[in-house]
Amino acid sequence: MKKGGYTLIELIIVLSIIALLATVGFSGVKYFKDKSESLKLQNNVYEVRALLSFAKSYCRKNEVVGNIAINKNKKEVVFEVLELNHKLTKILKLDNDINVSSNFQGGINNINREGFIKTAGTISLSYKNNKFIEITVSVGNDIIRGNDIDENEGDIID
Repeated sequence: MKKGGYTLIELIIVLSIIALLATVGFSGVKYFKDKSESLKLQNNVYEVRALLSFAKSYCRKNEVVGNIAINKNKKEVVFEVLELNHKLTKILKLDNDINVSSNFQGGINNINREGFIKTAGTISLSYKNNKFIEITVSVGNDIIRGNDIDENEGDIID
């Protein structure tokens, strides 16, 4: 009479296949999670760049002086015009996992009536303090550069 069970070799083969599939699955999940974090950070960099471009364009077009500031909570970048006839505040709220900081004096940088940012510096964005991107803001030539550890995206001239 035969017993209806599995042999040891059959069990080892099945367990090996399951382990192989699990390894491939976990590495795929990690890859997509890393890619998602990088895309989220890059999206916020584009939003900060767009705010800087808008601020420069608005000041140039309306011949007003504006400020770019980083809020103390490190979650918002603010463009503000304080002149009475052009009072404007535009707030860019970043994702919860992203912190922003700058090396501007007091976290504020001025934009003059010609649309030029007055002092050079960097705006740094970090995702959960493990991925960083710096936006370099130059003076006098109206150039904003994005610097990433993995790739250099070149210059954006507005």
